[in-house]
Amino acid sequence: MRSKLEHDNKRLANIIYGRVIAKYRIKDLMKMIREKPEKEFHIVVERKNPLNVEIHVNDKHRYECGERLIIPIPKRFAVLEPDENYFRQTLKANIFLALNGAKEKELHL
Repeated sequence: MRSKLEHDNKRLANIIYGRVIAKYRIKDLMKMIREKPEKEFHIVVERKNPLNVEIHVNDKHRYECGERLIIPIPKRFAVLEPDENYFRQTLKANIFLALNGAKEKELHL
């Protein structure tokens, strides 16, 4: 049986992911990453305001999984092995993992 926290985090992950793809189509996000593979891309959002999602490029942000979330956007399936489906899945996974307090080394980069 899933815990309430895990259920809430899954719901929150879906909201955050939905806001990201509402602002940027997956193909456009992948293209941005391919055009600047040396830069880092992050989703920045507050848990209390998941509708206000921003994408930051090459900021000095480091991964955060507290009230403020700074989630790395995976590059592998955008640059090294372009695959829209895997990119989508790893992006969703990073959001969910961050919400659950995963260590940075557990994320898809």
